[in-house]
Amino acid sequence: MEKEFSVKLANKSGELARVTEILQKDGVNIRSISTEPQAEVVRIVTFDPEKARQSFSRANMQFSERNLLVAKLEDKPGELARVSRALANEGINIDAAYMLDKDSRHVHVALAVSDENKAKNILKL
Repeated sequence: MEKEFSVKLANKSGELARVTEILQKDGVNIRSISTEPQAEVVRIVTFDPEKARQSFSRANMQFSERNLLVAKLEDKPGELARVSRALANEGINIDAAYMLDKDSRHVHVALAVSDENKAKNILKL
């Protein structure tokens, strides 16, 4: 299971550099990233969640984390719509979505959902 880290940052120059340099110093590679300047947060998925957690803790960064489910979808129009609709039909909210990687035939999408167990069953994960 993947982890999403939400790191609290001030909305000012250099903050993204600061958080990414903390990870870089410890050799943590970023898999996906999203910024939300108005919320003063950066959301990060790494290849090594345990090491990222340790890096943020050592740097006294204010952060939270949550689980992400990873779905392997065919790389064709409508696949994310199909998955989103299947989850919505069962009352599951998608709180966040990240494209992690893709090849010529598939894309791996990480999803933060309101009900992990139910979503796993629906997505057959």
